[in-house]
Amino acid sequence: MLHGRIAEQARIMRLLAGESGALMVRGEAGAGKSALLAFAAEIASDQIVLRASGTPEESHLPYGGLHMLLATTRPRWKHLPAQQRDVLDHLGEPEPRGPDAWPYLPVWNLLRHLAGRGPVLCLIDDAHWLDRESLAVLSFCVRRLAAARVVILVAGEGDLPALRGIDELDLPGVDRQAALDIVAERRPGIVPQVRERIVGDARGNPLSLCELAAGLSPAQVEGGLSPLGLYTGWPGRSRRADQLYGERLRALPERTRFLLLLAATDPAASLPELLAATKAIPASHSESFAAAEAIPASHFESFAATRAIPASHSELFAAAGATPADLEPAETAQLVEVRRAGLTPRHLLILVAAYQSAPVSARIAAHRALAEVSPERRVWHLAAAAVLGPDEEIARELAAIGTSSALERAAELTADPQPRARRYAAAAVAACDAGQLRRATDLATRASELSAEPSTLASAARVLATVESEIGSPTKAAQMLLDAAARIGDDDHAMAIVMIADAIRLFGYSGDEGLAAQIAAAVWASSSAVEGQASGSAVEGRASGGTVEGRASGSAVEDPAGPVPDTAPAASRAPSQVARSGAQPSWSAPLARSLPTLAKIMAGDPFSGFAAIGELVEQTPALATQQAITATSLGLMAADAGSALRLTSTLVTDCRHQDLLGLLPYALQLQAQALLLSGRKAEALRQATEGLKLAGDLGQTHRVGHLSGLVALIAALSGDEKRCRAYAESSLAYCADHDAPASAALATWALGLLELGRGRAGAAVDHLARVVAGPAHHPVVAVHCAADLVDAAVQADLPGAAVEPLALLERWAGDTRQRWVGAVALRCRALVAPDGEAEPLFTGALDLHGPSPASSFQRARTELAYGQWLRRIRRRSEARSHLRAARAAFEQLGSTPWAERAAAELSATGEASPAEPLPEALRGLTPQERHVVSLAAQGSSNRDIAAKLFLSPRTVGYHLYRAFPKLGITSRTELADLLRQVGTGFGTVTPA
Repeated sequence: MLHGRIAEQARIMRLLAGESGALMVRGEAGAGKSALLAFAAEIASDQIVLRASGTPEESHLPYGGLHMLLATTRPRWKHLPAQQRDVLDHLGEPEPRGPDAWPYLPVWNLLRHLAGRGPVLCLIDDAHWLDRESLAVLSFCVRRLAAARVVILVAGEGDLPALRGIDELDLPGVDRQAALDIVAERRPGIVPQVRERIVGDARGNPLSLCELAAGLSPAQVEGGLSPLGLYTGWPGRSRRADQLYGERLRALPERTRFLLLLAATDPAASLPELLAATKAIPASHSESFAAAEAIPASHFESFAATRAIPASHSELFAAAGATPADLEPAETAQLVEVRRAGLTPRHLLILVAAYQSAPVSARIAAHRALAEVSPERRVWHLAAAAVLGPDEEIARELAAIGTSSALERAAELTADPQPRARRYAAAAVAACDAGQLRRATDLATRASELSAEPSTLASAARVLATVESEIGSPTKAAQMLLDAAARIGDDDHAMAIVMIADAIRLFGYSGDEGLAAQIAAAVWASSSAVEGQASGSAVEGRASGGTVEGRASGSAVEDPAGPVPDTAPAASRAPSQVARSGAQPSWSAPLARSLPTLAKIMAGDPFSGFAAIGELVEQTPALATQQAITATSLGLMAADAGSALRLTSTLVTDCRHQDLLGLLPYALQLQAQALLLSGRKAEALRQATEGLKLAGDLGQTHRVGHLSGLVALIAALSGDEKRCRAYAESSLAYCADHDAPASAALATWALGLLELGRGRAGAAVDHLARVVAGPAHHPVVAVHCAADLVDAAVQADLPGAAVEPLALLERWAGDTRQRWVGAVALRCRALVAPDGEAEPLFTGALDLHGPSPASSFQRARTELAYGQWLRRIRRRSEARSHLRAARAAFEQLGSTPWAERAAAELSATGEASPAEPLPEALRGLTPQERHVVSLAAQGSSNRDIAAKLFLSPRTVGYHLYRAFPKLGITSRTELADLLRQVGTGFGTVTPA
């Protein structure tokens, strides 16, 4: 499949649709020229298709290209004059013949003869290797195409003087999305960071994209990268690179070849660095050669060795002290462009061929020489050259960088099992932070197998639990954390507390009662153990929480295996590690003080703990990334939108700036929830959508399921029924086969809210009741959707269904102490209260809402409910101000179905809408009849209409009985047709 060539394909299709024409497709090697010719052949499958392609071997054979092009047409030569047949018979012969043997007219006449039988398409690939005589004949034919149904499509590189004047189609690099699609198709399963690296290195060249993706080692596929060229870590070689450039490289002088090897070893090296590296060879080559002679055969594979180490290393000696003049042969061969910033290859595969064709000894020498002149990548070059076994000095410098790849390589170069395990554990945490779940699992497993240290085991356990929560079961993940906390509790109480807090966060996605009991028991045990100790403990959980986060001390960065001397170059550290190197404040003390309350929550009494959670969140203004996630989750449980917004703003920024790609979907989810809680629906949708896409790219299936439910909920608020149902059904389909009750509850809530907004109260009750006390029950989601169930139950005239959610809501309001929750609780109490008691509840709710934009959606719903109540007791004039306020707020928020409900209520009070004049057919109806008619046209039953308008079903029937004759119809079907014809929007019928 062709990616990113839609315009080019259209150009070829237009060419083939004409009678005749010629086109030169020009582009660098691997740009997709051959693929476009194959596309043309497929389109022209019913035409006469002739093919030829140039090769270096035949480029000096006169008329060799024509011989290939016309080979399949020999049976038709009999229709040509004898002399012309004789000319064609001798095409491709090495001996030149006289002018009488020139094939110009024979070839042209043959093409005209073939065109008499049907359209002819000539495809010439790699025209830059075609012999000049064949090109001259093709040019002759091109200038005469108007007289025959012949299309000539030529593909080649560079300038072809013989074909100047014909239309050209230049092939630039494909765009980023097409490049990503090519990589995904060529090598599925590559983690996003590696895909982006490939796309950046390949610069849009499809062949480079395919070769880079195909050549990756299994570790590279999972995210194990160094800042050096991708191909320096390949286990094999690119045959295509050798086919294209191997011979041209081998023809270069030795000094030039070694300079190209240096450029391939470090593509970021500048020209002064490359030349300086050749001066460093005498100091380093002898050690490299001796080391190379002692390399076990098994190590050759890691360097993709393809031939034995030569007995003589004269080429390396000869390269010492190279000058810019030594690069002239490479420039003349059009392999590179020389600039002060470095060597720019004409094609990425030139560097691939230069590196993979060099012997292991030469590569080692190149890495060591570059280490002498490139301080920013010094340690990576030394690590690449360290093939004989452990090297603690290099390992310590790598560990100071702090990236997962650096830590993994540091572990490989570490001899002592305990420090090696700690470095593997740190690498696992960094990989988990980056969203490299399979790699994180492998690294954590290695760490666990090497060490019995509690801290190392805790780090590995938290990584494995994080992976399990993202691709498996949150219940199982929480159980893993509890087991690990129990094992390390005697050695590290503070870490055990944080792990239990992680388990509580995961309970928010599980809701399993058995798990809750286990967490409660663990909390009580830890609460007793840390009495008097937590205030002096410092827990700095890094990102996915696996290891202790590095802290700065002077210019040193903390190594999981021990301190690193100040000699480690600051430039060699990853920016993200430097940014995270500051000591984090301890969270164990306030967390420990909250443990008894958290135990009550887990024991089944959530309302006793929401206030304490809010206090806990307020006491933690600055946290490490994973701690911020836990604190934000707890804050959302307590409906503390303000604290959640504060924490998520910092959290998302940190994840972006510190390359914590694996945590970013979770951070975006939390931010979207906080924004939604604050009434900022559009922003919430943007964050949730971004998080959903990224989670899908990272393979975080559980996060995808949950974010799909969240997007469905936001769509329900907007009235986007198609999107809501699509995402809700996707989430529920995932939940049906996985342990994800919170996601199922969220998606079910979305469907219920959608029905409620559309006025289908009975269906809304069915969905929402499942969440509050039914099969889709989840304790956290239940309290958030309780108000919607009360509203739906009142509208559906099912007062019994409002009792439990109202009690739940009022308990929640009392414990959270959040004003907006209290306002919602008062509104819901007013909905079920007798008329004589409702008004002070409505006004009290509006007072609690206040003018804050954070509760604008809930305030608008209160205005709507109050206005409905006032209209029902015939205080229409007073109702209008509240209904207008509700409509304006809903319109500003983009909550279309709710705005339509408010507009319909205004219509029922007799208020006209200046924006939508009433059609003639409806002017004979009373306001109430118009309101009833509009709802009936939407498919609402008499019972649903009655619930929505606070009427009896009999009264609804009476209004329809009076309205139908006025409209000249006899059925609901005719009613819907009539309103469609007059162009009136349902739910917004207005009086004259």
